Amino acid sequence: MKKMKVYLMGLTILTLIFSSCSKEENKIDSETDKATISFSAIVEDLASKSTNRQSIADIPVCSDDSPAYVEIILMQGELEIVGSAGDPFRVDLVIGQLFTQELELVPGNYSLEYFSVYNAAGDLIWLAPMEGSILSEFVDKVLPYDISLGAGVKKYVDVEVLCYDDRDVNEYGYVFFEFDTTETFEYCFFANYCGEDGRHYPARYSVDITIDGEPVVSGATNVTGTNGDGDWYAEPLCLHLPDYSEYDDDEEYLDYTITLLDWEGVYDAPEMSFSGSLSREDVMQNFDGDTDVDYHHFRFGCEESELPELPNFDPANFSNPTNITNPYYGPSAYAFYEYEVFEVEDGVMGSEAVEQIMIERRTETKEVMGITTVIQRDVVRVDGVIVEDTDDWIAQDDSGNLWYMGELSKNYDEMGNFLDTEGSWEAGIDGALPGYWLPGDPSLGQFYYQEYYEGEAEDFAEVVALDETVIIDMGTFENVLVTRDVNPFEPNVYELKYYAPGTGLIMEEAYEDGELVEVVVLTAIAME
Repeated sequence: MKKMKVYLMGLTILTLIFSSCSKEENKIDSETDKATISFSAIVEDLASKSTNRQSIADIPVCSDDSPAYVEIILMQGELEIVGSAGDPFRVDLVIGQLFTQELELVPGNYSLEYFSVYNAAGDLIWLAPMEGSILSEFVDKVLPYDISLGAGVKKYVDVEVLCYDDRDVNEYGYVFFEFDTTETFEYCFFANYCGEDGRHYPARYSVDITIDGEPVVSGATNVTGTNGDGDWYAEPLCLHLPDYSEYDDDEEYLDYTITLLDWEGVYDAPEMSFSGSLSREDVMQNFDGDTDVDYHHFRFGCEESELPELPNFDPANFSNPTNITNPYYGPSAYAFYEYEVFEVEDGVMGSEAVEQIMIERRTETKEVMGITTVIQRDVVRVDGVIVEDTDDWIAQDDSGNLWYMGELSKNYDEMGNFLDTEGSWEAGIDGALPGYWLPGDPSLGQFYYQEYYEGEAEDFAEVVALDETVIIDMGTFENVLVTRDVNPFEPNVYELKYYAPGTGLIMEEAYEDGELVEVVVLTAIAME
């Protein structure tokens, strides 16, 4: 999948209130004219504070590290009293306790401007967000804290903090601090499971990452569920992994294990796992731009030769087959879609189109297997000469699935002379069977035949993205469906097709031996 938006998945978020029975409540000691203060940290339950799945995906990932000390800055007005922007003050936790040692101060009014928590190795693990920051919505109280200290007062302050996962500190509101942190990059995992009965499922799985035997990620699990139509879905699991400069670009130092898990009510998982190692080059090859990332696709129990199931075709499910409402289908009646085809060589797309394609949804219909189908005409021109003229026959069932019922393809030479009808087929004739042109409710990992005419046309596709953002000259398209289309007779070739809701097919990318070789782009939509 190309250009997938990066999301943080598999969060392990716990509510931990660091207090102890040996920590006394705020009290007054009348025998001293000083004041003392101690801090404890509350790691917020972010999941309960998130109002939608998007926000849950964007919250920081927690580690299992134990806190060892905090760093603070206390001010009075504009004056830095304890710590400074360049050198925050360290306060250790009380040995065996989960709150800090007491800090003695002159009575007065203070503001807590900065609060961070570190593990024993000196790694930043928690951070209190500032007022107005992106992550401030996840806590009830944000910095700065106003603290009033009277003579003899012993005050204990609970500070709400969020886990820190090496993201931009600006998200916490700290635009003026430079933390000594490790840079990270995203790596995403996705998987399918093929049962013994041949059925394909999106998979539920866990991922473990180690470096030189030391755990970096332990038991991270992807998000799974059931959509409104009762179909199962599984989301990719994207993780922040450390980018250690001491390793060479091609040196494999990130060791992973992805393990298939049971999915209650869906399947019982056999013991299956994949293990491997990644280098910096492996990770960076999956990036497309600054924020978009591909994912590593695993198939548990699916052999390379494994093929999808044929969709269950029932003519009784087609009550109004020419009423096409599938949002990913393009041309309405009387509409013309115009595309240009560009060759790509060594990653560089040519400046001149080598082919032009026109797609038209015709007003005529054709009956196939007792179903009235819509005719879509595809015309390919090279230098203005028609080299291919195809009628595709499609119909929609009552669940919104768009079916590919066959085609009549006429091929011509560069002079426009008729050659043959190679590639033509019709469902119901000579054993040919229909498949999905587009599923009505696509789900990530969905694997389906598009057509099946044994030995002639056996193309199949897999849904590889549902929320792609694609920018072409015609505009920016969001929530784009992406399919990976395969012709099994050309094993080293595949296509990525991009379908925008309400518009239809906006772009295709053709790959040979893993290299992009051709791009097809929608350039115009015209009405008759």
